[in-house]
Order: sequence, then structure tokens, then C-alpha cells
Amino acid sequence: MKQALISLFIIMIFMITACAPQTATPIPEPEIAPMIESTEIIPTHTISPTLAPLSAETEVVATETTIDLPVDYSAAVYLDDRSTPATMLYSLANAINRHEFIRAYAYWSTPFDYIGLLEAFTNNYANTSSVQLNIGEIHSENAVGTFYYSAPVIFTFTNSDAVVYRMSSCFLFRLPHPEDLGEPPIDLLHILKGGLNPVPVEINDDNALMGACNGTDYGTYAAGNPPESHNLESLTNLGPDNYIDNRSGAVEVVSSLFNAVNRKEYVRAFSYWQDATAVGSYADFAAGFADTELVTAVFGAVISDAGAGQYYYQVPVAQTVQTTSGTTQIFVGCYTLHLSNPGIQAVMPFEPLGITKGQFALVANDLDTMTLMERACK
Repeated sequence: MKQALISLFIIMIFMITACAPQTATPIPEPEIAPMIESTEIIPTHTISPTLAPLSAETEVVATETTIDLPVDYSAAVYLDDRSTPATMLYSLANAINRHEFIRAYAYWSTPFDYIGLLEAFTNNYANTSSVQLNIGEIHSENAVGTFYYSAPVIFTFTNSDAVVYRMSSCFLFRLPHPEDLGEPPIDLLHILKGGLNPVPVEINDDNALMGACNGTDYGTYAAGNPPESHNLESLTNLGPDNYIDNRSGAVEVVSSLFNAVNRKEYVRAFSYWQDATAVGSYADFAAGFADTELVTAVFGAVISDAGAGQYYYQVPVAQTVQTTSGTTQIFVGCYTLHLSNPGIQAVMPFEPLGITKGQFALVANDLDTMTLMERACK
């Protein structure tokens, strides 16, 4: 039994002999030798409100009745979050604020149809010093095999020459039911429809939001579901009643991986691996979780390094696995992640932060995992 359980997680994490970083891209990269722990190069949101999710049968993301909490999507942070339509909109604004235009462009499924060529999109917003969002009510519809969401949005742009102007849109988002995907590639939440249209100066934001979705045929309002939350998703709840698809930082990516496993969305779990060869074929990867009921995790301090436009992260993790037979195992180890600087990625598709390696060991349930995590990435 012990050997079988170890094999299960070897499929999950890896077939790896070391936790030294590497990337699936051919760009030369520095080796991450043992180093002093430091803060991440890319600031991330690691604390967020806990939401009250809907049941999986009616909705994949959460609704919230409390006042929306402020979200920082300024250029000072890095936000790449597809958990909800609201978090994707914050991520879109964040990408523009950071002048990471290929990342912003990648949030559309067919960007050329709505915002033109990448080069033109980049040129249009190259002089932007900041953008602010005003998001209206987000409505949803659960169609056959697919979730749809609509959101009226006002963008307020401030250029480097202090010129301020506004653009509006009625975005339609699409998310195929992740649990229904039988094999890669993953089809993530994306903007299906919606361009950017100028807002006349005499129209205020409230009126512009009210009229932004006039004339659309999205059908999301008619579905009658309560409006979706504007808040960030909870990162503390990895269970199947939550939905996390967040590539903003190392902890966020690994949390998303565990959440996908807990929701039996193995194609999504597989997608967090930037180097798929580290875990073998998708069929073997998915089969490795046949006896996994629930994964919970405790994370150690993230170690970061950078060089030649490449960012590398190592995150120690103690993961507790509850099996379908009722047993519990604890694995302690280290994930390595990589991100090519989004500001210099020039060719679609955009490559987000992803896992390249992992090394884990099964440990006795009564061991001090915090002490083990201190050595996991060294």
C-alpha cells in the first residue's frame, strides 16, 4: 500500500531528482543555488476574502453579498487571475498598467476580432500611465457544458501627457465546464466578445455602465442569477466548493493545482505544468489521482531568483493527502516555477507562470513538517 501511494504522487509531481530550477524554454537560465530567502520579485495577492461559493451544479465561481473590497491592480503588483470575470478584469487592467500588452491581449479568445492586431493594441496604449476600472453588475448563465458571464465596464485611462479619457465595453466571458474536458489543451475563462468604445465626456460612469450592454444578445441577464462577486477568490480554501485559477505567484499557482485536483479537473491541473515532460503523459497524470479524495497544503517562504529576463521561484510545501480509502499521507517537498518576463514576451501565445519541477517525499504523519520545509528547497 505504501509503495502504491508513493507512486501515485510520483505521477503527480514528477519523476524528478532535484529541485533546481529550469525552464521549458530554450533561453539560458541561471542555476538556483541555495540562497537567502527573499520576497518574490513579482508582488502577489496572498491574502484574500473567503467567499461563499455556489454549488457546482449551478455555478463555478462564488457570489458575495458584502461590500466589494478594494483590489490593487496597479503596476506595483502582478495579477494574472482567471478565477472569476472580475479577477480577469483586474488582471487585464494590471497588464495594461504594467505595459505587458501581450498578456492583456491574451485574455481575449479571439483578440483580433475585437481589438485588432497585437502591434496596434500595443501602440494604442503605449502612452498609458495608469488605467482604472468601474465594473457594473456581472451576470451569469449556466448553459450546456459552459458558463457565460457578462459585465459592463468603464476604463479610465490616464496618459503620460496627463490626458484622461474613458472607454466602455460589455464583455461576454466564456468558461467551458473544466470537469468536462477529457484531455488537453485546457480552455480557460476568457473574453469571448467585447471591444473598447469611447465614452462621451458628457456621460457619467453610472449612465455609461447602464447603457454599455444595451443591444447585446448575451442572455445572461435573462437567466436571473444573482450578480457575481467583484472580490478576489479565497486562496485559503483549496476544496472543491471553491474555484482557483490564479497564476499571479508561486503559491497561487500551486494552490490552483491542488484546487483543480480536488475538483477532479485534471486537465486544468495538468495545465499548471509549464514542462509537461516532468509529469509524463496526461493519461498517466490523471490516473495518478484515482485514489485522491482531498489535498490540503501548508506553504513555506518562497525563494526567488532572476536573470536574463527570466524569473524563477521555489516554494516549499507540506501537502496532506486524504485518500478515497480513508488513509492520510503527508508529503513534503519543493516546487520550482518559471516565468519569462511578461514585458518582453513578444510572440503569442503568452506563457504564464508555470511549474517546471517538483521533488517530494512521503513522511511520517507525526514529524515536524515546518522543520522539513525549511530544508525542502535547499
